[in-house]
Formats: sequence, C-alpha cells, structure tokens
Amino acid sequence: MKRTLLVFSSFVLMCFLAACGNGNTNDIDSAQNNTPEDVSPNNETGTGNDSKDNEETGNSNDQEEMKTQMDKLDFSEIEVEVSYGHDQEYEAEIEQDKNQPIEAKVEDEINDEFLNGKDAFDSIYAKAEKLTLTKDSSDQETIEQILDAFGLDNEYEKFEIEITFDDGSKLDVEDRKTA
Repeated sequence: MKRTLLVFSSFVLMCFLAACGNGNTNDIDSAQNNTPEDVSPNNETGTGNDSKDNEETGNSNDQEEMKTQMDKLDFSEIEVEVSYGHDQEYEAEIEQDKNQPIEAKVEDEINDEFLNGKDAFDSIYAKAEKLTLTKDSSDQETIEQILDAFGLDNEYEKFEIEITFDDGSKLDVEDRKTA
C-alpha cells in the first residue's frame, strides 16, 4: 500500500512541477501585455497582439507628416545610387506612388547605415531639401548638388539620380568614371 501511495504521490508531484516549473513565462507576459491599459493609440511600438494596430496608427501619423514635408519640395520622388566599387555603395530613395504610402530606404554601405520608413525619410529629406535642381539642370550641376547635399565623395565609379518633379517631368542623370 505504501508503495502505491508513493508512486501516486510522485506522479502527482511530477505533473504539478511540470505544469508550474517549465520556466515559460510567455503566457503570463502575453496576458499582462495585452491588457487595455497598456495599449494606447500613441504607442508606436505596440505590445502583444495589438502591435500591428499600433504600428499602423503610428505609420498613418508618419505618412501624414512625410506627405506634408514632401509637399514643401518641388519633387515627389528621388532615387540616388552612387557606387565606389569594392561593395561600397550609397543608395537612397523616397517613392511616392498615387494612393500608396510613401516608402523610403537608405542603404549606406560606406557608413554602414541601413534605414527604412520614417527614419530613412528623415535622413533623405534633410539632404533633399538643400537641392535646387530643376528638370533643366545640367548633368554636372545635378551631380555636384547631389554629392554635396548627401555628403558623398566625388571619386565615384558610377552615379545615378532620378528625380520625379511634381509636374510629372523627370531629371535622370547617369555617369560612369573609367579607371
């Protein structure tokens, strides 16, 4: 009888320890993070299952701000690509398609900086607002302004810029330097 009681007690104790002692507190953390008081429309990072909703709300606010800033410029899109060889490239882009969110990205292998979304937009916008280019700007003027505004070296191997102005016209410059 003692042996049966010992086996039964051991089984109950093992089940109890297995249920309580698995070290997984994610269920508790998830339950705590999904409480209504922890979720607010201004919380851009979001927690629990509401992170997508909060991200969209933050993204919507970011989109409005980016749109307002883009309205201050004479162009609606800009794409810069400058290559220095040996996997050293600088790429920056703000893309604004009709009825679509503004997209921005920076891939700066020179300074090891990779940005997307609002961070990329802010980085590019601060540089782009210095530009005084028009659809009639010369290739040399365009290259000089872009390199200066974006803080890039003029010893590039390949240079490409495409700007779409508000009136739909484009400025497209490509240049390659031979070694």
